[in-house]
Amino acid sequence: MVPKARALSRAERVQAIANLLRQCPAEEFAMAFNDLRALLVDDSLLLQEAPGLCAWHHKVHFMPVRTPECRVLLTCHNTLEENRYFDPQAQVSFKYDHVRGEAGDFQVYAQEDGKAEMWRRSLEEALGTYVSHHYPKGLCSVFVKDTAMRKILVACIQASMPKPSPFWSSLWKSEWTFTLSPSTSTQVTGTIDVQAHYFEGGNIHLAACKEVTLPLPVASRTQAIRAFVKLVEDSEGQLHAGLMEEYQRMNDTYLKAFRRQLPITHSMIDWEKIMTGRIVTVPALH
Repeated sequence: MVPKARALSRAERVQAIANLLRQCPAEEFAMAFNDLRALLVDDSLLLQEAPGLCAWHHKVHFMPVRTPECRVLLTCHNTLEENRYFDPQAQVSFKYDHVRGEAGDFQVYAQEDGKAEMWRRSLEEALGTYVSHHYPKGLCSVFVKDTAMRKILVACIQASMPKPSPFWSSLWKSEWTFTLSPSTSTQVTGTIDVQAHYFEGGNIHLAACKEVTLPLPVASRTQAIRAFVKLVEDSEGQLHAGLMEEYQRMNDTYLKAFRRQLPITHSMIDWEKIMTGRIVTVPALH
């Protein structure tokens, strides 16, 4: 006798929902959320957890905000209190509704116009040019992290390509950090994350991550920023080239095993014609 399945408690359902949404690809969060909403039939439970899960998801994947007032990524580096964020380039802060995906209540948020801000502005302008050339829908933001001992520049890049109709989505994001130093060199640390998901008649998920640690010469601000952008371009280009080589290798070997082979004529079988009556009969063997 098969034992009767035990109903999940409220806490267990919350944990299951959270686990599923945290694994969701960046551009499929809304679809997954709506599907879970239909399955769960408990809006009070889902909406109770939605704001926190959405906020986590948006900051982890560098959600872009594009409005007439600002263009900035949502990250842990520009988070204020009560779901407020700031755009250092536009010098505004705003409240973001993570469930609705809407920004509002814009207020002036002036940054201290010192040496670090000069670096930040110059870096964001140079990096923005690079991003516009390589990522048609990309966006970058640069922030200053002020510690007791030093000032740190953090550059974030995000580019996504949602294609729900052809059943695939992709995300490219990277984060780069270096310290403003009085010496003639500093060190850049970076993390590049790439995700791609294809889900038409199957489920193929690509996830790649590359850690970068390289020296950066600092002869002058102009020279250092130029060298930094070149460092980012070379590092991301190397990862992209490596992924394309690996994809081609997989396409020539492993992925072919997942595909249904074409007949010897190399033409597609007309299944509709077969199903409408043109059934081929084979003589019985004697």
